[in-house]
Amino acid sequence: MHVEAKGNTSLCNTVEWARLRRNYLDRLIDDIRRGLVDSDIVDLLDALNSVECIVTTSSCSGRIAVFAAPSPGNKRLGGIVHSWHRRINVDEFYTAIRTALDTSYRFVWASAQPVILALYTCSEAVAKLVVDVAVSAGFKYAFYRRASSGKYYVLILGVERIDIPLSIGGKQIIPLSKEKLHDVVDVLNTYLTLAKSKLRRLKRAVATSITVLKGSCEEATLHRAQICNDDH
Repeated sequence: MHVEAKGNTSLCNTVEWARLRRNYLDRLIDDIRRGLVDSDIVDLLDALNSVECIVTTSSCSGRIAVFAAPSPGNKRLGGIVHSWHRRINVDEFYTAIRTALDTSYRFVWASAQPVILALYTCSEAVAKLVVDVAVSAGFKYAFYRRASSGKYYVLILGVERIDIPLSIGGKQIIPLSKEKLHDVVDVLNTYLTLAKSKLRRLKRAVATSITVLKGSCEEATLHRAQICNDDH
């Protein structure tokens, strides 16, 4: 028995990992069917999930959104009024703001938000590789941590974000006119375009690294199987 290998054991050849992975994949298939997954990130999710040691859990390809809330940070009562995963025009932005103000909530803001991708892996080596791939694609915030039951949680987050207050305490910061909103729309679209560009870079990086990821996964699976055999 190789005692020194015990600290590096993985879930990759276990029923627990297979069950966890199947549950998330089934949910992903259902969410895609229901239109809950951004269409321009599905191919990236498919590529990552083709690695048996990886399962994606949540994602966003970047979006523009209008929010309303009764007080700052009140997510329980407030929330998204409208969101888009594409560039927007002034007319639809104006309509969304009008809807937000009609809620009578005193805080309304617009936001352009970056790519976010979360996943689990059963192997620390694979987690490190995924983070390295994300960093090579220009993602400053990419990290992993050990989660429960020996799996590893990986988060990849872009920095292309801006939040613009539109109404604070019931007082409108930006006049509600289409002419005044042009500059806001331009800024939001610029940030979203940057986020989508970063997403394309991540797709290319994953595509060129997929063979390495699968190889590392095979090593982790074989390593686990070898330890199990040595234990008996």
